[in-house]
Amino acid sequence: MAPSPFHAEFRVLIGPDWVPLESLEGREAEAVDMYLRHPSVTCCSFQGGFFIDVGGHPFTDDGSVDEFWMTWSWFVALKALLDGAEETGAHPWEESHMRLWRQGEVLSMEDRSASDQPLTPRVEVMFLPFAQSLARQGLAFLAWTERVLAALDAREPPVSAALKAEFHGALKLPRDVLLEVASKVAR
Repeated sequence: MAPSPFHAEFRVLIGPDWVPLESLEGREAEAVDMYLRHPSVTCCSFQGGFFIDVGGHPFTDDGSVDEFWMTWSWFVALKALLDGAEETGAHPWEESHMRLWRQGEVLSMEDRSASDQPLTPRVEVMFLPFAQSLARQGLAFLAWTERVLAALDAREPPVSAALKAEFHGALKLPRDVLLEVASKVAR
């Protein structure tokens, strides 16, 4: 199988819609208000991740994107492959048992269920452009979360400490693994 073209886009669940990250620029206060409209704000209120098409077909979509912290497993997997692992796993959504293999410049990916049934076909993409795309969007996402937290802090009337803790728990993701991936794939 030859590597296929891909398109990866980070989207955030805002109300009922999966909104591309770049469309949320300047709408951080609106996002805070949307999250606060949830009956109860928990980690499950904050969802988003990579919608990936490979060869013109969805590899991940709204059924395979979950909470932000799960999305971060992409960066843990990419770091492992950059550090020399030939195979690793990622868990970007609750039922995911995704496997990633690197053979030189080619990345193969497949998602399977807990019972080892294929959930996606196995696909191949060029490793470096894929890792660069995810890293670039991950950095943009971190910048957006910082602006959301600043909008939360500036909100009038102020929100409770408990609500602030939920926002921080969902939006303060480990920078180190993403920064390491970004630095290793920088061009």
